[in-house]
Amino acid sequence: MNGHIIRIVFIHVILFGCVGFPAEQPNILLILVDDVGYADVGAFSARINNTSTDKLYTETPRIDQLARQGTMFTQFYACTVCAPTRASLMTGKMNNRMGMWDAYAGTRTTFEKTQKSVPDGCHILDHEPLDEYRYKKADRAARGMTIPVAATALHDVKTIPQGLEGYDSAFIGKWHMGSHNHEGYRPEDQGFDETLAYFDGGGSGYHRPFRAYAARTTKWDEPGPDLTPRQDYLSDDVAQRVNRFLDDRASQHPDTPFFLYLAHPAAHGPIQSRADDLAYFEKKAKMPGLIGHKSPEYAGLIKGMDRSIGHVLDKLDELKLTDSTAVIFISDNGGHPVFTRNAPLRGGKSMLYEGGIRVPMIVRWPGRTRADAVCDVTSDIADIYPTLMEIAGVDYSDFKADTTTDGESLVPLFSDLKNAKNRYDRDAFYHFYGKLGYGGFHNFATWAALRKGDFKLHYDYQGKVELYDIARDISEKHDLVNSKPKMALDMLVQLTDWLRANCDDDYLPKPNPEYDPKATLRYGPYVRLEPLKASLMSKAGQPKYRDGRPATTLRMDAQDHGIILRYGDGPGKCDRLGARDVWVFEDGGTYYMHYDAAGPKGWLSSLAVSKDLSTWEKKGPILDFGKPGEDDSAGAC
Repeated sequence: MNGHIIRIVFIHVILFGCVGFPAEQPNILLILVDDVGYADVGAFSARINNTSTDKLYTETPRIDQLARQGTMFTQFYACTVCAPTRASLMTGKMNNRMGMWDAYAGTRTTFEKTQKSVPDGCHILDHEPLDEYRYKKADRAARGMTIPVAATALHDVKTIPQGLEGYDSAFIGKWHMGSHNHEGYRPEDQGFDETLAYFDGGGSGYHRPFRAYAARTTKWDEPGPDLTPRQDYLSDDVAQRVNRFLDDRASQHPDTPFFLYLAHPAAHGPIQSRADDLAYFEKKAKMPGLIGHKSPEYAGLIKGMDRSIGHVLDKLDELKLTDSTAVIFISDNGGHPVFTRNAPLRGGKSMLYEGGIRVPMIVRWPGRTRADAVCDVTSDIADIYPTLMEIAGVDYSDFKADTTTDGESLVPLFSDLKNAKNRYDRDAFYHFYGKLGYGGFHNFATWAALRKGDFKLHYDYQGKVELYDIARDISEKHDLVNSKPKMALDMLVQLTDWLRANCDDDYLPKPNPEYDPKATLRYGPYVRLEPLKASLMSKAGQPKYRDGRPATTLRMDAQDHGIILRYGDGPGKCDRLGARDVWVFEDGGTYYMHYDAAGPKGWLSSLAVSKDLSTWEKKGPILDFGKPGEDDSAGAC
């Protein structure tokens, strides 16, 4: 009898040892990259374009390798911009439950900074309503709904490191979720044991933004020997600092599982790459037949990000931590439409079209995720919190019982890729962006969307509704509102009812009492003005970043106040008679340029369109924003 028991146990150990079952509490490495679009990652771009990675212009060999070793989630959603995604990831809640719907490069308009009284239901670190800030005249008459208040920091919520009992946790990278180092809202105040963070939206790839805010992080200040004696390029520097943390963990606390959240700074602008990568992609751009954008600077930036992630994965191998570490890779939003192409997905960052919110997501957990696997089940960023809790094997019953949480664990999908057993039962995904879309039908309107099953409904607060069958129309070209009016109405009611029931009223748009329908130009025909000629600036005349690397920009010939963008006395100087807040993006084969032009009496919000980036047709002005120069610092020239 005992012999049979021993034999059975022995066979059990052999069989289960072969598939490499993980330890009870694996280490967790969460990598969140910045502004990396779906089509920027080779494995995802090749799949959606039905091609191979060697046919793509952009290269991400190490992330592609990670995808082959784990599971790709092909219908994974984030938010439209940085901060909302980070808030939802850390809490498992829809971003708008917390009022986190915008990206915050500065906090000068918080109630604290302006020393204004805080309305009921708001926080002192919240933004004022933006219609009292930059869009004064636009909101007063031409907007039917006001832009809502926005939160700039997490408050009174439980975060991932606070839920991971028994784990040592560290944060390295871009926080962008704590009102710029306010005590009580920094990573170390949100449960992280070690922190090396910067708090702004982005910065040069050749400066060191980190500050050792927690006392334990001072040992990371000096360069380490594991890559090269000195790392000037930010992506390389980040990898070196992460690897130093991994070395410390392996030598000092080998028996304690760790949670490391790497919030990578790439590929946020300004677009800067290493010289060797730039030279490589300048040469590659001359090769015919490649799919994707042809920007050597951007491709080099993506390559540098991929290389730095590869260094971190190599360190896990070196320390023999790969089999005991779950790695999750995600982007915080779609690719920026100025810098990259998200085709065949429509739109990009700051838009609720697929190009703005569908992002690459990979999970590699040896022994639990399948190699070279694909999961097409729709999921989103709020699912990361409960997923990590289940990976860690910790009790998160409080999360499940909380009616204000939205996420659901993705672990059942690791073994059931098609969700045949329905153990993952989310079927409705709500999105909200309280600011301005960059184009199409969504100029000057708060924007919300609902993905339910294969269908996706867009709704802006000026009354525009669109409906798409994402399974058949991933590019969102064929609006089904007229052919499926009942479905559109049912989804619209579900979306607006959910937002009203689950989001604080202060963080939602409100009817504008000063609205004048006659002043609304959104849906009326634009006035056709003179065409404008555009030319790409030659390298010899390009403005440069502070480190001396050339910047890529677009300028227009001067025609009164028809100038789009022009530099004044030197690099980085904005011509007072030029423009500010210039955005160029491609949608459906047409290039759109939104900008604020300096007119005879004030700033004029304007639009120009082009088919080839050489000849532009001006379609504005749309709205008058006030006197030139009264808010120059808000512009990005």
